[in-house]
Formats: sequence, C-alpha cells, structure tokens
Amino acid sequence: MLDPNVRMRRAVKWCADQSGYQIDTLWTMPTEVKEQFESWAISVAEDMEYNALKYFRPFDHQVKFFKTGASTRRGILAANRIGKTVSTCQECAYHLTGLYPAWWPESARRFNKPTTWFVAGEGWDQVARVLQDELLGTKDIKIVNHLGTGAIPRACIVTDTMRNDGANVIGVEIRHVSGTNSYLLFGNYTQEVRNLQGFKLDGVIFDEQPPDDIFSELVTRTATTQGMVLCSFTPLKGLNGLVSKFWNLESGYDHIRVSWDDVPEYDPWGEPFLLLETRQQLERDYLPHERDARKHGKPVMGKGAIFSIPNWPLYKTGDFDFKNMNDMQRIIALDLGLVNDATVISLMYYNAREQEAWLHSQIVVKGTEEANPMTWIQHLMRPEVFGTPIVLPPDASTKGRYTMSSHSIRSLFESYELNVVEKPVLNPPDSEGKVTNHKSFGINIMRQMIELGTFHINENCVKFLNEAQNYYVDEKGRFSDPDDCIDSARYALLGCLNDWCEPYDGRRPRDRFREVREQYINRDKNYADRMPWKRVYSPDGTSV
Repeated sequence: MLDPNVRMRRAVKWCADQSGYQIDTLWTMPTEVKEQFESWAISVAEDMEYNALKYFRPFDHQVKFFKTGASTRRGILAANRIGKTVSTCQECAYHLTGLYPAWWPESARRFNKPTTWFVAGEGWDQVARVLQDELLGTKDIKIVNHLGTGAIPRACIVTDTMRNDGANVIGVEIRHVSGTNSYLLFGNYTQEVRNLQGFKLDGVIFDEQPPDDIFSELVTRTATTQGMVLCSFTPLKGLNGLVSKFWNLESGYDHIRVSWDDVPEYDPWGEPFLLLETRQQLERDYLPHERDARKHGKPVMGKGAIFSIPNWPLYKTGDFDFKNMNDMQRIIALDLGLVNDATVISLMYYNAREQEAWLHSQIVVKGTEEANPMTWIQHLMRPEVFGTPIVLPPDASTKGRYTMSSHSIRSLFESYELNVVEKPVLNPPDSEGKVTNHKSFGINIMRQMIELGTFHINENCVKFLNEAQNYYVDEKGRFSDPDDCIDSARYALLGCLNDWCEPYDGRRPRDRFREVREQYINRDKNYADRMPWKRVYSPDGTSV
C-alpha cells in the first residue's frame, strides 16, 4: 500500500503528463484552472489507491521482460531490489483481468478469456509478505482495507469467493473484462506434490528457485493449455535446477538478466528507487561470494567457488600461430555423454617446455545427436585434426556403452583409424608411482594454471566459461553440475601432463627419426659428390 504522499505526487505528475502541462508551471495557472487541476489530481490519487494497475509505469528492463512473451518459459535472473517480483505479478494481474495497458508490447501474449494462475514461493510467510501483498495489496487478509491496493484492482477481486487459511489467501476469483471470472491460486514449495495434482493452469509464477519436483508438477498443469511459466530469481542457490536451464540457454527457456547497472536510481515516476549510497551500503553488507548474484543476477558459486578468477586469460582465434611456435603439441579429448548429457570434444595445444596450455576449441554435441557416435567421428575425421591423439575416459572401453552395439567407443574409433591413445585418461603417477582418478587433481591443476595465466582459453569456448565461472564444491565435496565442458578440458590437460600429445606438425617420433636419418644419408651423399680437394680424409686414406 502506497503512502498517501507518494500517491499524490504520482497523481500530480500523471495529470500533468495527460494534460501536457509542465509541473513547474502549475502554480502560475489561472485560479479556476488551478482548482480544476487540483480536483482532478485528488480524484486520481484516490483512484490510485485501489486501481494501481491502471497507473503502473514500468522500468525499461520490465518492458524487456514483457517483450519475451512469445516464450512459454520465461525468467528474470536479477539483482536484489530491482523489481523482479513486481514484473511477474504485474503481468499476472494483466492476464487475470484482461486490462492490458496501451503500451503493452505487441510481442507479449494477451488472453481474451478468463485464466487460472498459480503463484508460489518458498513458504507461506514469504508468499504472504511478497506475492500476496504484491497482487492483492495485503500481507494479512484480515486487514480488509488494504485489499485491492496491489496490482489487482479492488473492483476485480470477488471477495465472497476467497478461501484463506489465517492471514494467507489460498484462492480467489478475479473479474475478467470478458464478463466471467479468472481464478488465482497461491501455494508454496513446502506443499506435498500430490496436493498440486489434478487441475489445469494457464500460468504459473515461481518467485525464487523451486524444488525440481514442484517445478515439474506445476509445469505439467500447463501442458494442455499451452500455459505460461514466469520465474524470478536472485540466483543465490547456484547454477542448478531451473536456474541452469535459463542460464545455459536450453531450448524453450528465455530470460533476461538485470543488474544494478541496468536500473536507474529513480523510478519512472521520478521517485527515489535504488540510490547510489544505498547500493554502496548494500555492497558492503553482502558476503563476498554473494555479491555477483545480489548485484548482477549471476548465479552464486557459494563459499566453495573454484575458479575465482578476476581476469580470465582469454584469446582470439588468430592471436597465436601454433603451427610455427616452437615445441607446440596438440591433443583431443572427449567427455562422453548419453541422452541427458552432452558430449564435448576439446582441442588443446600444449607447450611442455613452458608448461603452458591453450584450450582452442570445444564442440558440444547435444540434442538428438548426442547419443550417436557417428556424429563424433565426423568431427574427429576432419582433415585439419585427423591424426591428432585422442584421449578417452575409462568407460569408453565398455562394450555397448554409448554405442548400443557390441562395440565400445574405443574400438569403434580405432576401426576408423583414429589415433586413440591406448590408455584411458587418468591422473599422472604421483611421487610414489600411484595412478588415481580423483577429479580434484585435474581441476586444481587447471585452476592454478588459469590463475598464473598459463591456461589460455579461446573466447569462443563460451560454454566452458559459463560452467567455469559458476563452478563450485558444495558442503559435501560434490562438484556442481553441469560440468561437461570442464571435464572435457580436464581430460585434455591430463593427456598433456601424461605426455600423450604429439607435435602440431603431425610428425611422430618414428617420423622424426626417419627425417634425421635422411639428413645423415643426404649429408654423406653430398660428401661423396664433392670435388676431391674439398673432401676430408681419415689417416687411413678414406673419405669421411
């Protein structure tokens, strides 16, 4: 519920904008005109109290979110205090009532019939304090004079249909412009999934990240209606669950990310919104590992963040002439995926003398292709990489796995004469000669090299960077997911450390031996062809 003084300031500005007056000239008007304007502003301020939807003015980032309306799965990954919940609730109010504003984007969806919406948050208290208050205008339904001061106009709330549990509203009908009623339901993430079954929905709002089972069940309720799913997160739980679907740009998931830099200090009414001094104080209040999420809407990596790198050692294709660089070697590594995991092919260059690596390219094979090894083989047989050593994980030797046949991936690759390293990729032997497969070894080596600037990353490896920048270890020592691109790069690095690379020019040790032998043969031949006075003789008189 807005303070009466704020409402009056907004009413004066609204009336001035509607009439074309400049506010600083209002008080020089003729008395009669001034009195008419005053009466108009007072009536608008009164109307604003229970009809806020009519007077809503969006920020630019909120309009940008509304414009994504053609997608059925839409999200706002946003910083704190930028109005992300206001965005989803405001849109919900438009769809429930059918009262769309003149500025509503053409690309945004409209409903010309009543709709049923379910809005959910983390717990009943949070639902009441945030969602119920934003939509209906009251945190406690027993405070009836506040009802209708939220996004949904009071005249549209059918109060005698309201079901509630104490302070919390469970459900209520909302008048739609078509003449019949929409329905608004409230829920939370602590409910049993079975209580969310058996009804159809035109739309769902998730305020903050839901558990996977709650998300799956409520999304299923929208299947036969081609309904909408609106999500607003400050991604403090990391890159997992629903957040990862938006962040990794999975098909069907559209989102905008909003940081403090995208939001002005004053709202569209000219009222203070998020002032610079407030932002600076909040930044000091936040824990270091939370700041990117709370300020920029980037998924938090938690206290177990692995790659806390301020300046990533990136390069562009063409910055390095690998073929003409001394001691340059290369290797290919695969992280193999089944239907739900991508297969990632990495090409890495390595200078063993300088212990410097370049992650040059990654091919991510996903979708319907990801379970088809022939797709991987086509990439590996390209002329520019054919013959490069290929390292595979241990399960690549398991018959039937990934191939769905009597072959293993290793034997299948070998049948196409690909240069597969004989041994599965493992950590190099330690000081006692023991070989392990601990994931943390390769991750730590990679982290140290990135920090030293000796592990360079091609800026085209976007998915690797997305994974690495949001990679963390939880309290149980488990690495976050997804990490397919990270694992593929880790395997390539382990191949380098195991000395399985081969020179970029493609010459193997035997080839180099033959070249040296030919040089000696040619040298001897040259000696034989020289004029006698140019020859060198040994004591016994023979030419050398």
